[in-house]
Amino acid sequence: MNTENYRDVFLEEAEENVRNINFSLLELEKTPSDLGHVNELFRAAHTLKGMSATMGYDKLAGFTHVLEDLLDRVRSGVLRAGQDVINMLFKSADIITGFIENIKERNLDFSDGHGEATEAIKRIIDKGSAAGGSMAESFETGPEEKAGEESGAPGIEVEEFLLQEAQARELKVFLIRVYLVKTCAFKNVRAFMATRNLSEKGEIIKSNPAAKEIEEGDFGSFFELAFVTKEEKDAVVSSISRIAEIDRIEIKELKSAGMEEKKAEEEGKGAAARETGSGKKSQVSQSVRVNLEKIDSMMNLVGELVITKIRLGQITKEKNYEKLRDTVEEFDRIIDSLQMEVTDVRMLPVAHIFDRYPRLVRDIAAQAGKQVELEVFGSDIEIDRTVLEEINEPVMHLLRNSIAHGIEDLAQREIKGKSKKGVIRLGARRERNSVIIEVSDDGSGINIEKVKKKAVEKGLLTPERSKAKR
Repeated sequence: MNTENYRDVFLEEAEENVRNINFSLLELEKTPSDLGHVNELFRAAHTLKGMSATMGYDKLAGFTHVLEDLLDRVRSGVLRAGQDVINMLFKSADIITGFIENIKERNLDFSDGHGEATEAIKRIIDKGSAAGGSMAESFETGPEEKAGEESGAPGIEVEEFLLQEAQARELKVFLIRVYLVKTCAFKNVRAFMATRNLSEKGEIIKSNPAAKEIEEGDFGSFFELAFVTKEEKDAVVSSISRIAEIDRIEIKELKSAGMEEKKAEEEGKGAAARETGSGKKSQVSQSVRVNLEKIDSMMNLVGELVITKIRLGQITKEKNYEKLRDTVEEFDRIIDSLQMEVTDVRMLPVAHIFDRYPRLVRDIAAQAGKQVELEVFGSDIEIDRTVLEEINEPVMHLLRNSIAHGIEDLAQREIKGKSKKGVIRLGARRERNSVIIEVSDDGSGINIEKVKKKAVEKGLLTPERSKAKR
């Protein structure tokens, strides 16, 4: 399988799963008895494991498999979601993030601490091993026995992100089961011929059993293939049906459940609009992955169109062609609309970075021995994605300052009659043509005397001036 075609899709899906893991961990830490959060974590780990294995990132797949086992022990009641387990899960999330960053840089060494973490997880798992085996196997799609045991269930699972990408590229994904006659003496040869013929029409992305076992004929009466192609079902079957000693072929087209639901919803809304005669455009959100270079190129083209518009305006003024003037007005309207739409493509909700901060606040507060909760508002406010990345570091700095210098330690808060848990509020709001990002906390505020003392020490303020009220 050529994984490079799916790399960007994998990274996007993987990052979303890591965000879900961090969110669920923060919620689990608040309510350790809520197994719903554990189930969400298990699903995210399971998805990451399957995606990683499909892409050939074996070390990441192996690590998430061990993490999945730990989560299975917790959800089955063998282990309790104590602070040691939760801390280990947070550390695991960081390691997975490291894996993803390495994949972005095409560095597949993956040597940053995952081995030690794997052993630490296994030690935690061993504490509850006497209570029974893992339930994770119930989530596996392929049985341990070799293909050909006449099992009705397929031994291949094609991940949703692959199905979505295939449909986006107008490709079809087929699950093919090829049965050989029971007296077949050269199973490996027949299997080779089938895979060779299929490879001429598309790409085999998965097999059951593994490709090496198929090559050696090490399977029962059938083998299975997940196949991506532009061809129709009949053409796929025809390409292998004439091979000697093939008994029968079962083939099923796989489709993305998410994309099919979206398509059905859009068609339903379109039908409703036609029936009512409203003709309004469907409000279903449609998202596409767009390279920033392409967007910048579009912006440059819009700039050129604006210049052309000005020239046409001058021609209209000089020649006074009424029809040309009307055309320019229409041209003007289209240009303005295009410019607004292209600008909107660059916009992202501030949630894109705000979602990172609850985990950051949790970790910094823990290091400082403080209890801090982050309250977020205005996450749906949208700003340009370039600006969004630029404000990330300043916001992180403000949050660190709030924890280090604003929020008091537990003893001081208790003396002041405050709750042990400090609160930081982070939000965004619109003010005319600007977006205001606010960070506030319920701490003691800035210690003016301490600031004055520091200013005097640095020669920024004279002792006399420091004693002034203003």
